[in-house]
This record gives sequence, C-alpha cells and structure tokens, in this order.
Amino acid sequence: MLFDYHMHTFLSDGKDSHEDMISGATFRGLSEIGFSDHICHKPVGWAMPMENIPYMVSRINAVRSEENLPVNVKFGVEVDYFPELEKEIGETIASLDVDYVIGSVHFIDDWNFDTDIALYDQIDINKFYRQYFRLVQQSALSGLFDIIGHCDLAKKFGYYPTFPLDELYDQTAMIFKKTDVVVELNTSGRIKPCNEFYPSISFLQRIAHHKVPITLGSDAHVEQNVGQFFDEAIMELKALGFKELTMFEKRVRHTLKIS
Repeated sequence: MLFDYHMHTFLSDGKDSHEDMISGATFRGLSEIGFSDHICHKPVGWAMPMENIPYMVSRINAVRSEENLPVNVKFGVEVDYFPELEKEIGETIASLDVDYVIGSVHFIDDWNFDTDIALYDQIDINKFYRQYFRLVQQSALSGLFDIIGHCDLAKKFGYYPTFPLDELYDQTAMIFKKTDVVVELNTSGRIKPCNEFYPSISFLQRIAHHKVPITLGSDAHVEQNVGQFFDEAIMELKALGFKELTMFEKRVRHTLKIS
C-alpha cells in the first residue's frame, strides 16, 4: 500500500481535475491520495482565492461521494505560514473539516522566493537560509500544522550558503521532534534545479536520528506526476532506518509499516 498526500488541482496551481489525479494514482497503484490545494493569506497567483474555499470543499465532497472509487480520498490543504498571521491562519484551518494540514514556507517577508528567482543574485544567501529555517522552525512551533511541507525548499533553484547546514538541520529536526509534527518526504525536488528530494539526504538523516515521523507527497501539479519517484523514496527511507509512514484521518494519525 502506498499513498500520496501532496497534490494540487486546477483550483490552485495544478493543471488537472480531481478525477484526473485519481486516475493517475490508480494507474500507479496507489491506495490512497490526499488533495492539498494552496491556501495563502497573502495574494499570490499560485494559491486558490480565499473566496473559492467553499467550492473546494464542495468538489472534495462530490468526489468522495462517488461510488466505487478506486482509491481512498483524503481532504488536505497546504497553507502558507506567516508568523504575523497565525490567528487568521488558525481560524481558516478551524473552519475546515480536513484530514490533515501541510504547513509550508514560500515567502521571506513579501518575497515569494518559490517562484520569483530574480532576487537570488542580489541577496545575501547565507542570511536567506537562516531566515528560511527560522520560519520553518516557527511554523512547527506554531502548532497549526500536522505536516511540514518541503522543509528545505530554500535550495529549490540550486543556490546554497557558504556555511555547512548541519547545525541548522539538527536544530530544526529537534524542533520537529519537540513539537511532534510530521515531515513529508516530498519527491518533487527531483525535477527542480536542486535535483534532489525535500529534505536532502543529510537533513533526512538528522530527522531519522531524532525519530521524527515521516509521510509521503509528490507535490504533483499534473496527473502524470502523482506518486513520482516513490519507489526510490521508499528505498531511501528504509536505508535510513525508517520503519513506518504516517497517515491521517480527521487530523488523527495512524501508521503504515514500510515494506
């Protein structure tokens, strides 16, 4: 049994429908998927407009009510973290009957570093990495999220600091453990300039060392990428000593042994 908890439909920045993503998951032999369209409390083109949240809920409910679904369908959301907006974020999450919430950092202040590559050659990369990891740590400490999404996204475009990241990795992994969040192994980094999963092997080693629970997500934006590189991801997790994956229902965890 395999599952994929991170994917986006046409409601945010995906290209395909819920039904298309289910077809992709079925073709790849997945047993369960979770939709996790973007919710962002700052305006950005790749997030679903806040006024469309009721439509998202209705689409999920319609899909889940279909008879003889080939995969189990969970309702998730990916919500951007902003420390100054924790109250608003919490209120939005509380209004939704979701199975899990992925918390992600895509912004440093008002800079959307996930898509705006122009500033990378103008900034202090060392400072950027420290700011990014501080926000990831704060997102875990906020208690808002079940899963921390692509937790070293700062490397997406292949820009790296001049200092070793070991200390930041270990500090962040300890905070993940302390706050009892789940980390996703997000396979989409393999098709980005950084050309490796989120988190990296060295970061994942620290996450394994601190016994932080792990889950799986492809971050698919088209149906062809549902479950991408999952065989390799499972091999990597087993090599690092992970014995189980974390699944969710109504924000309650249960585990699946890695076979």
